[in-house]
Amino acid sequence: MEESILPTSNRNPSSSNLPSQTEGGKPRVLYRNRAIVLFEKENKEQEEKRKKYLVVGDLHIGFEEKFRGSGISIEPRIDKMVNELSELIEKEKITDLLINGDVKSGTDHITRSEWENVPKFFERMTSLCHVSLIPGNHDGGISHLTPPNVSLLDSNGVLISNVLILHGHTRPLAKFQGCKQIIMGHVHPIFQKRGSPLSGQPVWVLLRVKRSSIFKDALSSDEDEKGDDLEIILMPSFNLELVVSGFALEAARAERKIAPLLRDLRDVSEAMITTLDGDLIGDASLLPNII
Repeated sequence: MEESILPTSNRNPSSSNLPSQTEGGKPRVLYRNRAIVLFEKENKEQEEKRKKYLVVGDLHIGFEEKFRGSGISIEPRIDKMVNELSELIEKEKITDLLINGDVKSGTDHITRSEWENVPKFFERMTSLCHVSLIPGNHDGGISHLTPPNVSLLDSNGVLISNVLILHGHTRPLAKFQGCKQIIMGHVHPIFQKRGSPLSGQPVWVLLRVKRSSIFKDALSSDEDEKGDDLEIILMPSFNLELVVSGFALEAARAERKIAPLLRDLRDVSEAMITTLDGDLIGDASLLPNII
């Protein structure tokens, strides 16, 4: 039986309460780092070559350009992201950095800041490990900014060890219906509740839903009646400067309008909402305050 990523109690969901990364290649959530560690499916014949992924998303490099248009100057903090990722890659012995969409901020164009900083970012990261990108809805023209040693993957997502990595601006394809979990970015989950000291803070959202609500057009009637569960992790944006600048809330509202998976989340059987410190703050009853 597949082990759940959701804890069975209200304890702080620290890494010790989550499935071990060595047990079957399940996701390990690095709450404070807005990242997930995931092993390639175990293959005893190629154990030494087994890939270890660090999954992050929604970097939005170049988002500062929008503020400049309003006369507000915000200095790019790309070095801060690069340094944090470099430390994680070294600490976790990562072989592959997988960016789950929106490495840049412009949707259908490339800004001056992106021309300057996105290639610089890729150059630093590829010096440490292999880098792949699932293009998101903000990655228009990204092929002009990526060096040959960066792998551009399908914008519809990629399956790793029965875990679907999906940016979230597209609906999960029928061919992925057998996945065990979905890791999704795009929606920038932020807690919003008037009067709460946590309001405006990014959060992690871990959900359990009926598989039929996500892959309803792909499942047979027998599979639909079986009604097994599917687990979904909604990742916060890796770039914390989006929150500091006030860009995050506006971006989150816009992104959720083009997130087809969210429109299918009408049958959430269980949910866990945590802060970036890994503190459990609520269950499914808080979802209206987030998505």
